[in-house]
Amino acid sequence: MEDTKVYTQQELYDKNINTDDYKVNRESGAFLGTLTLKAWATRSKVSGNSRPMRAFFDLEDGRKIIALVQPFRKDQLMDMEKVSIGSTLQLYFEPSTSGYVFLSKFEVVSSQEGD
Repeated sequence: MEDTKVYTQQELYDKNINTDDYKVNRESGAFLGTLTLKAWATRSKVSGNSRPMRAFFDLEDGRKIIALVQPFRKDQLMDMEKVSIGSTLQLYFEPSTSGYVFLSKFEVVSSQEGD
C-alpha cells in the first residue's frame, strides 16, 4: 500500500476496507492520534478542483475518529495529502459558529516516512 494514498469511495468498497468503527469527532480540544487511512469524501459539493478528505485516526484514548479536511483550507488539505499512514499527529479541533467541531490545525509528531 502506498503510504500517502488517499482512497476513493469505490476503492474502499473494492478493497473491502471497513470504516464503521470510526465516528466523526464532535469534541473540541487537542488529541494525539495515529493516521490509519485517508479517503476522499463523497456526496459533498466539490469546491473548485478539490473535495473534502476524510482522515481516519486512532486516538491515544482508544477512540476512532474521522476528521474532515475541507477543500477551502487548501494548505491543510495539501499537507494532509503528504502525511504517511501510521504517522502520529497532534490534532486540534475547535467549535465553529454553526456549532460543529472542525479540524483547525494539525502537527506531525512522528512520521512513518522511510520506515
